Amino acid sequence: MKSFVTLPKNAVFPTFFTEENIALAESLGKVIWNEKNMHLTPEEIAGSISNSDIYVTGWGSPRLDARILDCAPSLKLLVHLCGTVVPFVSDEMWERGVRVISGNDFFAESVAEGTIGYMLTALRDIPKYSVRLKEEKIWKISCDTNRGLLGKTVGIVSYGAIARHLVRMLVPFRVKIKIYDIKPLPAEDKARYGLIEAGLEEVFSTCDIVTLHTPLNDHTHHLIGEKLLALLPEGSLFVNTSRGAIVDQSALERQLASGRFRALLDVYEKEPLPKESLLYGLENVILMPHMAGPTVDLRRDITKALFTEAYEFLKNGAPLLHEISREAAAMMSRS
Repeated sequence: MKSFVTLPKNAVFPTFFTEENIALAESLGKVIWNEKNMHLTPEEIAGSISNSDIYVTGWGSPRLDARILDCAPSLKLLVHLCGTVVPFVSDEMWERGVRVISGNDFFAESVAEGTIGYMLTALRDIPKYSVRLKEEKIWKISCDTNRGLLGKTVGIVSYGAIARHLVRMLVPFRVKIKIYDIKPLPAEDKARYGLIEAGLEEVFSTCDIVTLHTPLNDHTHHLIGEKLLALLPEGSLFVNTSRGAIVDQSALERQLASGRFRALLDVYEKEPLPKESLLYGLENVILMPHMAGPTVDLRRDITKALFTEAYEFLKNGAPLLHEISREAAAMMSRS
């Protein structure tokens, strides 16, 4: 097994390739490393990838297109150590039979965990009371309030990998769950978790918490606009850990300015969030810098799991547990 690893040896590299993972990769076969602290160009990769079986990518890696494929006739597998594979796959790759595995399900579970954390953080108003105690040394006072997740009605927009993990994690909180998706929900999941299929207007007008888990594509850009946001009930919570451009951010700013509901935002139409954004000045918004998941410590586990999976597939014909099909890739976020 010969692997071509495109990840540059910068500050991010050791979060994926610990010493243990470097040793693992080299024990499974020959590895060509990108020794630079920046990404290689497609031309540089094409000049060194011959006879490789695996093309390993991370954020910012060049797309596996015809330029690279023409120089790698024995390539069998793209191993993407992150989530969505859309920026890294190509029609030529699919047509030549190169298969794909990704850390997408690991990412999805971690984002679901982060979403639970965000809900609890916002409902209990943790940042406010923590900062007040540390900076002003003010103990709780009689008028202080907070809320819990137990028994609430949670609306989920899109039932993909993240939402499936989220639903499972919500079980101990005894919540009522309404879900909007363009496809019917799996009957097994509806029965197991008591899921209720609902339209977008019902989700936004009847839920205590609305959380977005929709991939960004041409059909979902600004899916959530002024009309839907205006339906959010008094005191509700809006959470976005999917992609910022799914929401019309100007409309969100206007609706939040009313103070009617609260939001915890992890993603934005422009990232990093511009310093002139109105969101910074709104007291009913908690802002996070796109950190819902995966947590950094998970990267080493993803790398180990995917390298082992690739080896077992190539050497022993084992099934690919984290395979992304062409059809599945078409449903993923484009960035």
